[in-house]
Amino acid sequence: MPITFKQLKTLEDLNPCEGLQEAVWEFNKNDIIPPRFMRVLCKHGGVAMGAFDDKTMIGFVFGVPAIHYGRPSQHSHMLAVLPEYRNHNVGYKLKTAQREEALNRNIDLITWAFDPLQSKNAHLNINKLGVIACSYDINLYGEETSSKLHSGLGTDRLLAEWWLTSDKVKTIIDGYAHDTVGKPPAKGLNINRTEHDKQGFLVPEEPDLSLTDEVLLLEIPADIDEMKVSNIEAAHKWRELIQKAFLHYFNTGYYVNSLQVEREGNTRRVYYVLKRLTKPYISMTYD
Repeated sequence: MPITFKQLKTLEDLNPCEGLQEAVWEFNKNDIIPPRFMRVLCKHGGVAMGAFDDKTMIGFVFGVPAIHYGRPSQHSHMLAVLPEYRNHNVGYKLKTAQREEALNRNIDLITWAFDPLQSKNAHLNINKLGVIACSYDINLYGEETSSKLHSGLGTDRLLAEWWLTSDKVKTIIDGYAHDTVGKPPAKGLNINRTEHDKQGFLVPEEPDLSLTDEVLLLEIPADIDEMKVSNIEAAHKWRELIQKAFLHYFNTGYYVNSLQVEREGNTRRVYYVLKRLTKPYISMTYD
């Protein structure tokens, strides 16, 4: 059967979200958001959307009311999809359903936090949904949570800003709907040089913090999870140097505009594309 999507409003609707949090993040009870609390937030400006295979919920997205740039917005706190349903566009469709619901309430900005070292998630957020990022939080949820996904490298996060009615977002969403997305590689100076270690993993050198070009490239590992298992020291090095680069270049007026993925034989090279922010992004979006 095809996957269906619907808004979750009642406690009965929201109850399966508890099991999905356990299945996706392996949270203990201390870190699970109770369905009762989700229902209260949904009744007062929040939103929850579910994805279903027949009558079984296989994913959900949950957002809470927020204020950004002095205007009403929404912060998307959770996006969960069961492992066996990943790589089937379920997360993408949940986010676009969330976008439509927000637009129906005259909300034009949704934010959420994401791990800067998770390249697949970054691709969904930046290249398929059209978010930008210009702020970085160190250990947003503390050094670790009860989830194995949040162990070993802290919980540093980029803040995604999804400007729902911007030309960029509308063009990207329409492009994926009609399979017309495609663009040449960005040309810019590399912030970080890399070299292969004895195990074949890319290890970064100290980032160059003296660059002032219009476009800069910041490389991240193609698969940080594999590196955490096989070479945790290299993974720690990536976290340290990516953190240093983002904090510096955000503070000097750059923002994440896109994510560039290059193929070298059987390997992937992944780069954040940073562009200079000449004025606040909200002005760039609505001028």
